[in-house]
Amino acid sequence: MRANDSLQTGPAVPWLVVRGALVVVVAVGAVALCPLIGWQVAAVVLAIVAAALPQTFAAWGSIGCLVIGMLISEPDLGRAMIAVLVVQLIHVLMSLSLVIPAGSRVVIAALRPSALRLLAVQAIAQPVTVLVMVVTQGSAQTVPWAAVAGAGAVVALAATLLVRANRRAP
Repeated sequence: MRANDSLQTGPAVPWLVVRGALVVVVAVGAVALCPLIGWQVAAVVLAIVAAALPQTFAAWGSIGCLVIGMLISEPDLGRAMIAVLVVQLIHVLMSLSLVIPAGSRVVIAALRPSALRLLAVQAIAQPVTVLVMVVTQGSAQTVPWAAVAGAGAVVALAATLLVRANRRAP
């Protein structure tokens, strides 16, 4: 590069926006999903720790707080759908926080693949959530079958990923 060369990027945001969004998503999720103030506070404190020190993986602890809040209260379709969205948003924002260095700027176009993956997963997960909630509200005996089907799907996905990871490049 020469002295008179310049590099131009698209619109960008500071690194704090991603980490701040993590805290906001956890706070909104805690208020919407946790009926107990203690679990709400614990989730937000863990999110703040995760925003300050992403390598601690504290945001996943805040997901645990949200899950405990969900288990304490009665099953509800709307809250289940919010939980599916919030948990994935926390995961995506925490993963981005791990790879975005402090003090940097993030080009908004670079966030597009993560946003598209989020939308693709939500397009699948939300209808499945509705289906499982509707089916389980009708019969208490359906819950174990839903758990078995979910475990089978996880095993199939893990096996597929392992097979693909062990393939040799041509």
